[in-house]
Amino acid sequence: MAERTAEMGVVGYAVENGVAWIRLNRPASMNALDGELRRALAEAVRRAEKDEAARVLVLTGEGRAFCAGADVRDLLGGEAGEAGEAEAAMRRDYELMLGRLRTMPKPTIAAMNGVAAGIGASLALVSDLRLAVPQASIVEAFVKIGLTVDGGVSWLLPRLVGTARALELFYTGDPLTAQEALARGVLNRVVEPDQLEPAVRELAERLANGPAQALAAIKRSVAHAMNATFEDAMEFEFHLQSVQLRGEDFKEGARAFLEKRPPRFGRA
Repeated sequence: MAERTAEMGVVGYAVENGVAWIRLNRPASMNALDGELRRALAEAVRRAEKDEAARVLVLTGEGRAFCAGADVRDLLGGEAGEAGEAEAAMRRDYELMLGRLRTMPKPTIAAMNGVAAGIGASLALVSDLRLAVPQASIVEAFVKIGLTVDGGVSWLLPRLVGTARALELFYTGDPLTAQEALARGVLNRVVEPDQLEPAVRELAERLANGPAQALAAIKRSVAHAMNATFEDAMEFEFHLQSVQLRGEDFKEGARAFLEKRPPRFGRA
């Protein structure tokens, strides 16, 4: 598939071999989200969800950080009315980007090139898969500036590390290192910095060449099961499976299996 690029700005967007690469580009501020970057990122995530050429989304940062969270200067606000409007706009953008990353029918991958803090941690944790460098960490330091957690992390992190460990991280603001995150299953893989992008690219393009509708159904099944009984989860799986059995990807996959050849899945 031909590469399609967009001018970098504060967020880079490019589709390469079926993979949409979204790059946060405020390296001097460790990719902290100010209003401009936040709005551009929300738009880039929306674009990737709609983009038919993009079958997988990768989110990463330029420089030494994945995302250092919200720019604290934006949080201070001005007069009460202005602060309220800014807070409402911030909430809309965060809910849009995090909600879309969690539910879009495409695999999403966080390539953690460094620290993921605050809303940056939420962006990483809400992604389906996470690859990181050894220097990366997940930091929930809201308590250090007198705030509670946000960005859905009170839902995300306890499900990954357990309630007690999540509360300890929230209460202290201490980092979750890449090594512990890998050991606890929060990260899929830890690779050296010069291998991060090649490793992510290989995985993302492998998924982009897979059966798109089946991958979407798998993602829906896992999301549904997180708040369902075993019986409900099984029923939902059977419902989605019945749809897949009538699809072209299954027919191609079955033929390829019987003919002992790699499948050539379609782009639908």
